[in-house]
Amino acid sequence: MGPWAKGIQVSTEDPGCYDLGVSLSGALACTLLSLSLANVPLPGTSSVSVAFSPPSTCDVCHGLFDREGSAFGTWAGSAMAHAARDPIYRAALVVAERDTPGIGDFCLRCHVPEAWLVGRCFPTDGSRLLPEDGGVGCAFCHRSEPNPYVRNGQYVVAEDTTMRGPYADPALPDHPAARSPWISDARMCGTCHDLYNPLVDRKNLDGSLTGLPFPEQTTYSEWNQSAFRQEGQTCQECHMPESPGVVARERPERPDRSSHELSGGNAYLLSLIELLHPELNLGAELARGVARNLAMLRTAARLELSAPPQLVCGETTEIGIRVINETGHKLPTGYPDGRRVVLGARSAELGLERGLLDGTSGEAIDPLALYEVRQGQLGVGPGHHLAKNDVIYFDNRIPPRGFVPTSTTAPVGVTYPEASPGVLVHYDDVMLSLEVPCEFAGRTVDLEVFLRYQSATRRSLDALITDTDDHPAGEWLAAGVSLFPPRAYEMASLTLSLPVSTAPALDAGLAADLGAARDTGVTLRPDAAASDAAGPMVEPLGPEEDGCGCLAAGAAGRASAPMLQVLFLLLFAFRRRILR
Repeated sequence: MGPWAKGIQVSTEDPGCYDLGVSLSGALACTLLSLSLANVPLPGTSSVSVAFSPPSTCDVCHGLFDREGSAFGTWAGSAMAHAARDPIYRAALVVAERDTPGIGDFCLRCHVPEAWLVGRCFPTDGSRLLPEDGGVGCAFCHRSEPNPYVRNGQYVVAEDTTMRGPYADPALPDHPAARSPWISDARMCGTCHDLYNPLVDRKNLDGSLTGLPFPEQTTYSEWNQSAFRQEGQTCQECHMPESPGVVARERPERPDRSSHELSGGNAYLLSLIELLHPELNLGAELARGVARNLAMLRTAARLELSAPPQLVCGETTEIGIRVINETGHKLPTGYPDGRRVVLGARSAELGLERGLLDGTSGEAIDPLALYEVRQGQLGVGPGHHLAKNDVIYFDNRIPPRGFVPTSTTAPVGVTYPEASPGVLVHYDDVMLSLEVPCEFAGRTVDLEVFLRYQSATRRSLDALITDTDDHPAGEWLAAGVSLFPPRAYEMASLTLSLPVSTAPALDAGLAADLGAARDTGVTLRPDAAASDAAGPMVEPLGPEEDGCGCLAAGAAGRASAPMLQVLFLLLFAFRRRILR
């Protein structure tokens, strides 16, 4: 079955065989699979072997004293805390189970590990989960032990109740505690943020086999092949930032308390949870979680002009826009279906609107660029059947800085230049074509370029709802979408005021003769984001200063003298050229 089989766990004692990384129903199937894997190492903690206290028990000491900054308070407003309540996940689980019965076990072990470890994940459709089985709880991470099997939920969890953490002097009389570097190790995150389908071989677009398992999500691998790993910057440093604070009730302040916000980009999910689960009484925590996710999105990317543009009335101008990935993984990363980054632009003066969402379909209209991965089945096309997908049709997601691609993580359908041999650039250059009518001559045109993130599109959610319309999970998702349709959240913007020249660009030799080389005068508007507004303000040139025969109405009468001067200079330069 190949090297991917390492980590699949087999239990012939359990008739449901739900200790498998991917469950197989029936005792016969379990027996056959056990025989085929008899000589394969099977790492990881088995199901029904570890008992846990619910996260609510941690709230007493690690939350109630500070709902905004404490470990429990920030965790309660995170996507991690609600990974099993996620209505998109629950609908996708239904589809996966129908496509490949038993594969839900493979999903549940990461979305709700404590329930999996105590045996509430069989049947593998999640029907035995309890209301308190919300997601990834405190004890799972804080009792995790080091293991070399990064990916596919191949975790090792201690059977004792000692809580592992980053401090050598935890001094907690309420429960045993110990220092463990593993809690700060990126490999711990990779356990569930690197997912390969062990039942499906990845195919090339020509139908040939790659000999590798199909990569559903490769966030850890992307980080592992980036400059961030080389520089020692872990997942926790970005997603659990440190600041001074009290870790536990009646304990002194520490200078390096880690936030448990675990922020990413999925603000949409947290809004759905707040709407669909009012019984949790976590409105304030979820609202703060949304705000933290939006703040993280605004640090994930940057927009720059790759070259200063010069707008000339009546001519087409190419404006170069550079989209820079500031994260330690691809932009975007994670769950593939419906997740994308949209580059758009708009200008009221020019009637330009590109990349805005259609009010009915929710799709981006004529975007400058869409960054996404499209997975699907060979011969069928892209789709949301995660258990069956065997081919990557397209992947133009922007690599992280210092990214060294492999056969698994390389872009598909696009080519990114190399920053150095074997290392891809961490940005994408996009050209925007503008044609400015001469009515704007001598004036400025405002242009906004924006980058927005979608964790789900209306199309992807409607497909899930259609496929699960006879199941409560589909009805639940439909209810959430009707209350709160999917959004696009801002990541970065660049707001420009561009002066419009009234003469075509001069020939380089002629410009030298005239001494006419001049800065284009691009102005960043004062309301632009601070990160994008560096540089001095440049006032646009007025008609009197332009000296051109293509003036806007009302300015011609004031331009006769400068026009004569320019015509004289042009004739003089032309005569010099002929004489040469």
